[in-house]
Amino acid sequence: MRITIIGWYGTETIGDRAILAGLLSFFNKSYSNFEIRLGSLHPFFSERSINEDHAFYKEIIGKAIKIDVFDSKDSKALSKAIESSDLLAMGGGPLMDLNELFMVEYAFKKARKAGVKTALLGCGIGPLFHKKFRKAVLNITVHSDIIILRDSHSKESLENIYLEFNNSLDSTLIDISPDPAVEAALAFNKNSSRERQEYIAVNLRAFPLEYTKEKGTKDIDEELRLFVESLAEKFSDREIRLIPMHYFHVGGDDRVFLNSIALHLKKENITVQNANLTLKETMEVYRDAYLNIGMRFHSVVLQTILSGDNYVLDYTEPRKGKIFGFLQDMDKDGLYDERYICLQEDAISTEMIQESDERFTFDKDEVERSLSVYVDRLKEIRR
Repeated sequence: MRITIIGWYGTETIGDRAILAGLLSFFNKSYSNFEIRLGSLHPFFSERSINEDHAFYKEIIGKAIKIDVFDSKDSKALSKAIESSDLLAMGGGPLMDLNELFMVEYAFKKARKAGVKTALLGCGIGPLFHKKFRKAVLNITVHSDIIILRDSHSKESLENIYLEFNNSLDSTLIDISPDPAVEAALAFNKNSSRERQEYIAVNLRAFPLEYTKEKGTKDIDEELRLFVESLAEKFSDREIRLIPMHYFHVGGDDRVFLNSIALHLKKENITVQNANLTLKETMEVYRDAYLNIGMRFHSVVLQTILSGDNYVLDYTEPRKGKIFGFLQDMDKDGLYDERYICLQEDAISTEMIQESDERFTFDKDEVERSLSVYVDRLKEIRR
């Protein structure tokens, strides 16, 4: 199988890297032989990421894999990749208000015209505040042979988009399965064991502009600084490790915000992870932490699967965004009801964060059954 993956690669976070690792696992389970081309918005950055994570890819699929990177902003390179492929996949991540979404729309239309199969693999829907982007999502899904969304809320959002544009949608053609990063985390767990350490791992990001219409007058960045200060004082005997999920200025390098907090507070037990961590190294940090606190979506996903000793700071659309959707689908017993803060609506306090032996546990067999949807659908596509 000749597979081309496009999406937000070239600005990838650790979460996007986990998605790619999960997709490689699915492809390996689906096809005896496959080759990968990766469309990147900034190829040099993707080449570096792939080089850093290559050993982990080999570990989880049992063989070396070559990934050819091309510039997905170059229409000729994109067309050439599509026309020489058996499958074009949007490799996870959100379909949201980004101009690059029109590249995805163009690619899916091009693939359909060329007779190349298309797939949305573990995507989310939104945030979509502007009609032109909702229209692009409609066109992408109309030209998709496989639609696997990462949570139930995304399916509801897509159904609303079809209603908005008076289009009919056969909801039975849409599958829901956990984010592909869950597959990567499960694969990591199979080959590792937890060694709980004394630090608290915290991922934060500067509050993103696309959500400012929801936040009202709250200065959330300042509240997060106060939160870290309170955390450092409450757990004065533990190191507070501020862990990035993004190391590139396009998309917001987390280290800028994390260092601004550390330099402002000047507390001895607060440190920033400034040297780049690979995907596997980041997962090791979350697995072994005494406690985890996550703000970026995939920090929440990885901390939940790898540790279960974690708390959630939700910056997305209040109680309906991707973080809330993930917790709703994953947490059937409501444990995170007491571990969840909606940054736009709730008081940002350390009061809920307690030293406890209670960990979140999930039904591994059930999650693996849900993830099998990817393999089942991919096997339907043969060269």
